[in-house]
Amino acid sequence: MNAVIYARYSAGPRQTDQSIEGQLRVCTDFCKNRGLTVIDTYCDRHISGKTDERPEFQRLISDAKKRRFEAVVVYKTDRFARNKYDSAIYKRELKQNGVQIFYAAEAIPEGPEGIILESLMEGLAEYYSAELAQKIKRGMRESALKCQSTGAGRPLGYYTDEQKHFQIDPEAAQTVRTIFDLYIKGEPNASICELLNSRGLRTAQGNAFNKNSINKIIKNRKYIGEYKYNDIVVEGGIPAIIEPEVFYLAQAEMERRRTRKKPKSPKAEYLLSGRLFCGHCKTPMQGVSGTGKSGNKWYYYYCSKARGKTRTCDKKQVGRDRLEKEVVDDTVRYILQADVLEDLAKKVYAAQEHQNDTASEIAFYEKKLADNEKAIANVLRAIESGVSTKTLPARLQGLENEQTVIRGELAFLKGKRLAYSQDQILFMLMQRLDPYPGESEQDYRRRIITDFVSEVYLYDDHLLIYFNITGADGKLKSVDLAKIEAGEFDERITSSTKRRARRTW
Repeated sequence: MNAVIYARYSAGPRQTDQSIEGQLRVCTDFCKNRGLTVIDTYCDRHISGKTDERPEFQRLISDAKKRRFEAVVVYKTDRFARNKYDSAIYKRELKQNGVQIFYAAEAIPEGPEGIILESLMEGLAEYYSAELAQKIKRGMRESALKCQSTGAGRPLGYYTDEQKHFQIDPEAAQTVRTIFDLYIKGEPNASICELLNSRGLRTAQGNAFNKNSINKIIKNRKYIGEYKYNDIVVEGGIPAIIEPEVFYLAQAEMERRRTRKKPKSPKAEYLLSGRLFCGHCKTPMQGVSGTGKSGNKWYYYYCSKARGKTRTCDKKQVGRDRLEKEVVDDTVRYILQADVLEDLAKKVYAAQEHQNDTASEIAFYEKKLADNEKAIANVLRAIESGVSTKTLPARLQGLENEQTVIRGELAFLKGKRLAYSQDQILFMLMQRLDPYPGESEQDYRRRIITDFVSEVYLYDDHLLIYFNITGADGKLKSVDLAKIEAGEFDERITSSTKRRARRTW
């Protein structure tokens, strides 16, 4: 699995370039142990995590959209973002682009129950986002009933008048007609783009034409006068630029071109990637696919040391679907039970309260702010007294920049307190007992594994599953895997480590 590392430091105590180097070292070691291949690093220096206006962070998000990598490794959760709602939004965006997030220096934020708390935060952010979207949609629906522009983008060939109704732009409309004419004649998209761009013509957004912009124009039913917004469709709601017979000839040509292309197979997804280890040699297990004699595609997990010429492990490969189903079923059986979730709600609440304890950090930044204000006052006095040096203005600017960062950190720390009651946390956990309405089986499995499963060790005859729940002492302890293999992994040991389930495999 290709991975990248993101590192950041701000104006906190002892935060220097050495902090970046330390983060990179820990993250690199983590990747080696997990079998991840590092292809790039992103480092933001002296920038607060409370803002998303970080050059390297935005470059990472942009590269994720291009599917350049499959995982992001961060030293700790607060390196990614310290604004929890920004964090939820960007993590959701990464997941939508098939990117997993790993934390190198903590299996979780403030203990394993923090994974559950983080998931609840993301769910709540999504709820507020959906609620806001509903309010916006109500206003847009009223505009749509009047065939007005909803601000979702103006098609080439139209402009909107003062009442927000679509009107034909004669010059741009001629460009649309040219595109349809060339497309129906069989001209490739690339040739059409080359001709239009050579004439200095541009899209509605002012950009050069490309293959995708041609396809969008050909498919747009607004050009035959059809206004559509969600379930609202009004024939003749917009002045037409293209005759219906011309439009349908273009659709037939598009279908002809589409059927000539071999459809791409969807990329295989392995939900246990990064969490599954060989029980024999403790090596991360990887996903692989193969095609049988019947032409059917089969998906497996295999130990990398059990393949190739230099095999050092005899672990057999295991079917992906069977294994993932077993892990989810065990998680439901051992974790998603009322009594377990009640205990988990207490621990998640405790993790929340631990995150809310910011007194020492606030004291540090308040002292730093006081020192900064004294330094600024000294520089101003020097300037007022007539001292003239080239360094004083630069020094003053540097102090003022530092003050902005410090005030930002204080505002974040004083406003970051979470306020979920234990009952609210339990209620949100109980919602995870069953699939959400309309949720697919694959999405349900992904959610359960992401939220509750920490590590899985696969033997020939059984599984060992470690869940994101601490034992009675509230700490994660290392476990001697040799004892597991020797049958000495008893209840006394597990009660003080991660909650685990042993299943015959």
